[in-house]
Amino acid sequence: MPSQETGSAEPIPGRVLLTGASGFVGSHVAETLLRQGYRVRALVRRSSKLRWLRGLSLEIAYGDVTDKASLAGACIGVQSVFHFGALTEARSELEFQEVNEIGTRNLAESLAERGDPGGFFVYCSSLAAGGPAIATQSQPLPHRTEDDPDTPITPYGRSKLAGELRLFEVAQSSGKFRAVVLRPPTVYGPRDSDVLLLFRLVKNGVLPLPAPESARLSLIHVADLVQATLAVARSDVRGVYYVSDGEEHTWVSVGQLAGQIMHVSPRLVSIPSWVSMSVAALAETGAKVIGKTALLNRGRVRDMRQPHWVCSPARAMRDWGFQPQILLEDGLHETLNWYREQRWL
Repeated sequence: MPSQETGSAEPIPGRVLLTGASGFVGSHVAETLLRQGYRVRALVRRSSKLRWLRGLSLEIAYGDVTDKASLAGACIGVQSVFHFGALTEARSELEFQEVNEIGTRNLAESLAERGDPGGFFVYCSSLAAGGPAIATQSQPLPHRTEDDPDTPITPYGRSKLAGELRLFEVAQSSGKFRAVVLRPPTVYGPRDSDVLLLFRLVKNGVLPLPAPESARLSLIHVADLVQATLAVARSDVRGVYYVSDGEEHTWVSVGQLAGQIMHVSPRLVSIPSWVSMSVAALAETGAKVIGKTALLNRGRVRDMRQPHWVCSPARAMRDWGFQPQILLEDGLHETLNWYREQRWL
């Protein structure tokens, strides 16, 4: 892992390339960049749904990170990249690698070859790239930090870590841009569909527990992640940083808080590991038959059952002044209201 370099700088907003702009987090990044005076070129695929981008004054460039030739035009005239595009569900590890590793390398090389020098490349990676925190006798309740060796446990996490390494290789060999990686945990907020499922279950009076009740996790509201992204872009730091809301949560505490907000007392239902793994195996088989990606697979079950998906944002706070603003209760309230406004719930 590259060493962190600290400092601060205030670049003049110019044209930037944003990937993942049609998605949950990327669309929020696009809106904030535009409000702050950046000229945004959004790299999207022909198949992308652009509902969150309607009405925004941004430039659309069609391309695919797995096809390097399609990126050449998108990088001309830009100095910096915000890379939020990623594959989070796949049928094989190779599919993850093609997008999250090779795609990131293609984009970094295209910026180095076609973009204007002297900018930055901010890559939104994941806590999954580092892996869960590992308990020891001296630290029974650990927090993953940038000093810990990376030990990803899923194909997704391994592909995101590999993408980070490819990015740093290109940044170092070309000398054309500064590379910095953010590793958020689970992100929630308006437009997110994962927390929507939790709200729907709790609304029906059920809180399934796929992990032990004591399992800990970090979270971050999408607005805090967006502000972290802009802050790190304006600094002159390099390297990898974990970001989170700075608190520890459990699935029980999150579900019960959602219940309080909706005035529901959900019944806790512990799901044994063998049940989860059996259901996941069946889902994988069914998805393979119809050529789809299983929403639940055995890797995801192993992922969810880890006891310590917790990271510390202390270094980000120290190096470039990251300060999460949104408490979980406030963030869940806002998210629930948005779901209701959109008639998702």
